Parts: sequence; structure tokens; C-alpha cells
Amino acid sequence: MKIDKATIKYQQRLVVDHDIVFHDLLKTGMNMDKHIISGTAFQRPDHNFQPLLRLVKKGSVVYDLGSYIGTFAIPMAIEGMEVYAFEGFPDNYERCKKNTEPYNVTNYQVAVSNKQYTERTLFRDCQNAAEGHEPREITYVRLDDFVKEKKIPPPALVKMDIEGMETLALHGMTNLLENVRPIWSMGYHFKFYTDGDPDGVEGYPGWVDVKDGGFDFKRFTELGYIIFDEFGRRAPPQILEIRGGEFTFIPKEKIKAK
Repeated sequence: MKIDKATIKYQQRLVVDHDIVFHDLLKTGMNMDKHIISGTAFQRPDHNFQPLLRLVKKGSVVYDLGSYIGTFAIPMAIEGMEVYAFEGFPDNYERCKKNTEPYNVTNYQVAVSNKQYTERTLFRDCQNAAEGHEPREITYVRLDDFVKEKKIPPPALVKMDIEGMETLALHGMTNLLENVRPIWSMGYHFKFYTDGDPDGVEGYPGWVDVKDGGFDFKRFTELGYIIFDEFGRRAPPQILEIRGGEFTFIPKEKIKAK
């Protein structure tokens, strides 16, 4: 079941109020919809974008990987960023496209992984498992290859929230990691094994351990990225072997000396 639309306020640079309209909101499931309906979405710590905005200039290119319905993409566009949103799941993509239509956001219906392929997946679009869904066809791409093919400009900031598939997707972002070196804002889903989970995203790879071919997050430290936790505190690399959370990875050359 869905709610036709809801309006929520977003404060640009904590000064100017903007009314953002979100359409076709889900009434159930683990998702951002309920926070939009209640008007609390931008009060959540993971949707406080001011620390990120202090790190990038207006007009910067931003990639939103796992854009869902636009709760990150729209504020970034309001703040004057050039936003590219990537959402692989058809229902979510259509909602994101509809929500972002008034803004300068370019949408792509693809999910990111370590290779290009298409798969039919029983994904519940963040609704309750009991509601039942038919399999959807998802197109996965290697991001390095896709942005080259589409001539998408390199990003200053990459937000990635893809339910554990960061362990595969980062294998397809070697050029971004090593040469472009953007700031990364990541929902890090440590040990989020989803395949076969009756309450989650059945048929969706989720977290893949290093021993099984998953990305080794030690690579960020080897490449000179500094890790910050959800409270803005510098975090030791070992934290990534202990827990998940919202982490920011900043290339050391972009951190101003104090």
C-alpha cells in the first residue's frame, strides 16, 4: 500500500526552507518512506548533509549510488551540485525519477557491481516480506566502464548505500578509487548477508567476504584515505573489521592542515 505523496521541508545551508514533494510512499517496510511521512527524514543523523557540504564546492559533481527515491540526490541538487543518481530496482527508480523531476538530477536505472550482467531478482522494494512480489529484472554495471561509456564527468563526492553490495561494486570502481579520488560517503553494511533472508532482499548478493572475492576495505587505507565515523571523528582502519555504520573516506590530500 502507498501514500500518494507527502511534503517535507529541507533547509538549504540551514537557512532557506525548501518544500520537497515525495510521491508513491510505502506505508510498510524498512525504508525512508515512514520518516518522510512523519516529516523527520532530514532530522536523522544519516541525513544531516551539512558536514559533507563543507567538503565540496557548489557545482561539484556528485554520484548517488543506490539513490532509492531521492532523499540524498534532491538535497544535493538544491545545494547546487551536479547530481547523477543510480538506482537499479525498477519501482524505486521510477519513484526516484518522479521525485527528482523538478531538480537538476540525471537518473540511471542501473545497479553497480563488479561486472556487467542482468538478473531477475526477488527484491521487495523495501516493503515487508509478507506483501509478496514478483521477480524484477536488474541490470548491473561496472561503474568505471559505465561512466566512461556515458561520458559522465568525474565526481568530487560519491554517496553509496547499496545494502552490502559495496563489497562487489568497489571492484568495478578502481579508476575512481585510485585516480579520481573523490570523497566517499558510505553506508557500510558490515556482514549484511542477504541471500535467503526471509525478511530482507532474497536473491540479492549483499555482503561478500574477502575470502569469497569481496572487496578488501584495507585498500582505502593503502590508498591514503582517512576514515571518519558518523559523528565526524577520525576512526582507525580497524573499525571496518568490527562494525557497520555511516563512514566517510577522505583522500589525505583533501584534508586541510590545521
